[in-house]
Amino acid sequence: MKLGKHTKFMIEFIKDFIDGEIDSYFFELDYSAYVIEHFPYMEEENPELAERFADTVDYVYEYYIDRGLPEEEFRAKISKAFDQWLGKGFSFSS
Repeated sequence: MKLGKHTKFMIEFIKDFIDGEIDSYFFELDYSAYVIEHFPYMEEENPELAERFADTVDYVYEYYIDRGLPEEEFRAKISKAFDQWLGKGFSFSS
């Protein structure tokens, strides 16, 4: 699968959150700004993958962000959406 630099950026950012390298407070602070900045370019890089991002990760983020979930539960929801976005066996190295 061909990945452009903006898609790679979002993958790395979300993966850092899933792996616990970013706590939910900082993830929430940065997520919307990064989507605004990178999503239009993601659509140019790979429209199908960008649409799938909107239908999985972004949908889950928007649905759960104001529900006050504990950090680990929120991380698990984002992780499941990430797997749906890219496929469970997805491997990425920069």
